Amino acid sequence: MRVAILGPRGTYAEVAARSQFGKGVKVAPYPTITDVVEAVAGGKIPAGVVPVESLREGSVGEALDALAWSDVRVRAEVVVPITHSLLVIPRAGTKQITQVLSHPQAIAQCREFLRKNLPKAELIEMASTAKAAEQVGKLRQPHMAAIGPHVLAELYGLEVKRDGIQSGEVNLTRFLCVAKRDGNPTGCDKTSIVFYTAEDRPGILHEILGEFASRGINLTKIESRPSKKALGDYLFFIDFEGHREDVRPREALEAVRGKTAMLKILGSYPKIF
Repeated sequence: MRVAILGPRGTYAEVAARSQFGKGVKVAPYPTITDVVEAVAGGKIPAGVVPVESLREGSVGEALDALAWSDVRVRAEVVVPITHSLLVIPRAGTKQITQVLSHPQAIAQCREFLRKNLPKAELIEMASTAKAAEQVGKLRQPHMAAIGPHVLAELYGLEVKRDGIQSGEVNLTRFLCVAKRDGNPTGCDKTSIVFYTAEDRPGILHEILGEFASRGINLTKIESRPSKKALGDYLFFIDFEGHREDVRPREALEAVRGKTAMLKILGSYPKIF
């Protein structure tokens, strides 16, 4: 089986893919999260894995936008512990570092370490942690360092200068596995949806959320994102317990559909937390 991931090789998305599909899975790296989702939506590849939420930095906006507007379904979720390392070319010293490359979320997760140890270093955002390591390994400059998982060192000929540089004792990232179909009911599921309201009036969001509350359905997440269709127009993303085919969730979704201009069921999948 081939699975699309945010590339190049060695990203946490690859770790998540192997956790979900097995170590023998063939990964197909794509340059952006949107490219991963579109590859699945277009039928180029059967499944993809994208990061959607970090314990420390919150939701990944690009992933939410891609899910909202692409024809894919969430099939599973995977939670991966994140441990970042400072990666340099062999024998390079920390005092030489003037540039640090990584994904924006990885940089944010290591900001305290960077503030204390490399306060004058230029922070350069890259499309992924693996792309940062690939760049450092390619240019072979002692003043450059990358932040990412330690497995990148072996892939790109680098050396782990410092390990565990992320802030906080626990750092987790939630990944979603996307495909053309979501999962079958297991008895312990979660459903993700996105919608925008038919009209902007007082109490409309309260009414929509009330459809879940009145049926005793627990919401595990709710947040808004700009729709990018008009200024002040927002999409609402909700995760709730239960499968879309279960009686109470199905009734709630039918009621919500009548109060929204757009309702998309992103998918139902086994609940792991």
